Amino acid sequence: MHRLLAMCLSFMVLVIMAGSSRAFSEDKPTITWLALDWQPAWIEDGPWAGKGYAQVVEKMLQDRLPEYEHRSESSINVRLYSIIKNKEACFAAAPYQGIDLDDEKRQGLVFSAPTFLFLYHGLIARDDAAPVIAEHEVDGHVDFQALIKDNRVKGAFQPGRVYSRWLNNIFSKDGNVANMFRWSGRTDLTQSMFKMMDAGRFDFFVDYYLMLRFHELTEGNSSHYRFYPLLEHKDQFGLGGIACNDTPQGRDVIGKINLILKDLRKTDQFTNANAFWLMPSGQESKYWQLWHNELLARDD
Repeated sequence: MHRLLAMCLSFMVLVIMAGSSRAFSEDKPTITWLALDWQPAWIEDGPWAGKGYAQVVEKMLQDRLPEYEHRSESSINVRLYSIIKNKEACFAAAPYQGIDLDDEKRQGLVFSAPTFLFLYHGLIARDDAAPVIAEHEVDGHVDFQALIKDNRVKGAFQPGRVYSRWLNNIFSKDGNVANMFRWSGRTDLTQSMFKMMDAGRFDFFVDYYLMLRFHELTEGNSSHYRFYPLLEHKDQFGLGGIACNDTPQGRDVIGKINLILKDLRKTDQFTNANAFWLMPSGQESKYWQLWHNELLARDD
């Protein structure tokens, strides 16, 4: 009888403790972290799973913000910023201070100090497109506006996606963009572009060098493609960071993130997570100079 009573009391204590734990968790404010199926910012499968540059930084920050409940939610490029504005959400791969966003997308957001540094988009092209593309090169950079006038090759891009402020202007105003292949999707954004290019849907697409690096590491067919920097991006570089909804919670989160980043950005784990994907081969000296002089110099 005493043993049965003791078991009942123990069970009741466990139930109460579990209920208290749930209540404590539910009392925490929630941050919804938006992610894209876009490698190598987020990598969910294969040998590099969990090692995406935005994914790693996001996890580091979550571990240092235990006062919040952290949830993940998949999104798509065209809806990303409107989703942030309609819930307590953050995104770990936004342009720093929204510099490459139009006014409508930038409004209602708050931004962290920079968390990553990158060189802007270029062209990823099949080798057989090289002779035509070479005709539009100026000092090792492709004149993109001249190239898209050339009907001997066909390019591709993703409407609604945020590129750079220079390319966004071309995609919205240049009539020759109508001849380009337009593609949108939700999953396997990186792999799908290579598959469609291999199938002959287009000859090149606009994206970062890091997309080619990821493809080479996972597929191993690097000899089929080449990366071309663009004249429109010559001598330019980009910074990225965290964007959150401009609410009292969002502003509080960004304030705490900026304090954390002062030390976190100096750690090997943080810098290596970025440089592995975002530092182009042969430009190590330039990358680290920008990292120290531009990224680490900005605290908000």
